Amino acid sequence: MVLWLLGRRRSANSELESYKDKRSASNHFAREGEDFMATRNLEAAIQCFDRAIQLDPSNEYAWGGKALALDYMKKYENALECYNKALECNHDNAITWHNRGLTLTSLKMLRESIESFEKALEINPNYAKAWYDKGRLLEKLGERESSQQCLSKARKLDPMIFVKLRGR
Repeated sequence: MVLWLLGRRRSANSELESYKDKRSASNHFAREGEDFMATRNLEAAIQCFDRAIQLDPSNEYAWGGKALALDYMKKYENALECYNKALECNHDNAITWHNRGLTLTSLKMLRESIESFEKALEINPNYAKAWYDKGRLLEKLGERESSQQCLSKARKLDPMIFVKLRGR
């Protein structure tokens, strides 16, 4: 596995010579990180995202990918820092706001989590997962009426959402 990774890394470095600028090279490493995320090789993914960030500190996808990997590793404080960096790069990314909300929930920062879900919904009012997660969190907080409104909205936008998200 290590030899495969090193071989892949060498070929990636030689490929980088064909990129005309650091942003393109950064995007290359971010895509490599996404590939590693797909196989749940989180350490390798983080290495790729770090390289992407080193080449282009404004690469919001690299920051978001690193945050997600850290979240999967239950390194929530570090993940939150990366989500905040991603939002500095692009304040209008509903997915990043939503994922940040999930991390805040893991940190038991529930009101801040709701604020992140609300920001995601300001950006994309049709984001069913954000409605669902906001509704579930409001339910935990005992705000039943608001919770039901959010969950109804989620189901209206995606009738299968409860089936899709049941296992998480």
